[in-house]
Amino acid sequence: MLGVSLALAFFALLFRLVSPSEIRALLDLHLLSLFLVLILAVECLKRSGLVEAVVGKVLSRVRSERTLAVAAILTTGAVSAMVTNDVALLLVVPFTLAFEKVAPEFDPLRVVVLEIQAANLLGCLTPTGNPQNLLLFSRGGFTTAGFFAAQLPWVAGMAVATLALVPILVPRRPLPAPPETERPVEPRLATAGLFLLSLQLLAISQAIPRLAPLVAAVPAAALLGRGLLKTDFTLLGVFSALFVGVEGLRRSALFTALDPVALLGATPAGFVLSGALLSQIVSNVPAAILLAPEAAQAGGGVLFTALLYGVNAGGCGTPISSLANLIGADLYLRGRAHRAPFWRVFLAVSFALLTVAVALSLALA
Repeated sequence: MLGVSLALAFFALLFRLVSPSEIRALLDLHLLSLFLVLILAVECLKRSGLVEAVVGKVLSRVRSERTLAVAAILTTGAVSAMVTNDVALLLVVPFTLAFEKVAPEFDPLRVVVLEIQAANLLGCLTPTGNPQNLLLFSRGGFTTAGFFAAQLPWVAGMAVATLALVPILVPRRPLPAPPETERPVEPRLATAGLFLLSLQLLAISQAIPRLAPLVAAVPAAALLGRGLLKTDFTLLGVFSALFVGVEGLRRSALFTALDPVALLGATPAGFVLSGALLSQIVSNVPAAILLAPEAAQAGGGVLFTALLYGVNAGGCGTPISSLANLIGADLYLRGRAHRAPFWRVFLAVSFALLTVAVALSLALA
């Protein structure tokens, strides 16, 4: 993702779609600071072992493939809402794969596919559930209450749709519990991570000063110690490059000719469809960055809600529509010789849920 973002920024500058003097203005430093705090909060929680311990406790109690699927969907959604969809898959999918060791006849393929969908569709309940939520919350003028009021019925509807696939895809077959392993929790890191996430939500809700999470992030970073050097700050580079590259793409003749909002209309339905369709081609985060200025120019308000629905629905569909799709697929396919069965199931499930998500979005927008 970083390589693609840098290439996009490079070509925007090369073809003079964006001038170097504009870079400073295009970089949304407030949003980048929010991502920095989010990265540090998530890293504290990951290294504390808290989320891993909770996930392990929940999934170790299941006794059939079907109950595993239900628990995995709900757990992935809940963890995604707290620590982003990408991180949730990195934490939950390995536990699902561990069942293969105690039940060799169990193929976790369909459960993993459902976990990927849950990460995209249920994790978007909160502003920090994925990068596009944080971006649109920041730029769309949402209040915290307004954001949750918009997302709660959407997420509830998609949770029902995702869970409805369980009896269709996953058998009732009994499943032995994986061996219990002790997962120690480091309370200071866990507290720091939860505290930073709480401050983040309060800051973006304008309940506390914007700088408060950044100030609190300093001792949290110190608490990580050498772990800070292993923290993945790639997201900051990705977004910095995307702010430049996507603006260049937005000014290009190609986008002007194929702008989905111009073709479908600057209406709530138009932004739902534009967000979902564009996500299939460029992924949902760049789609949100591309279309957010158009939503603002057309009046904002409900159009940002419609765009939010569209890009979150657009996480389903093609493999590239969401980075979570690629992360989940890589976790499952790693070391496996046959890839076609996974992609057949993934595409069938993903496009089915995309259809439902778009229909629900149009009904709610």
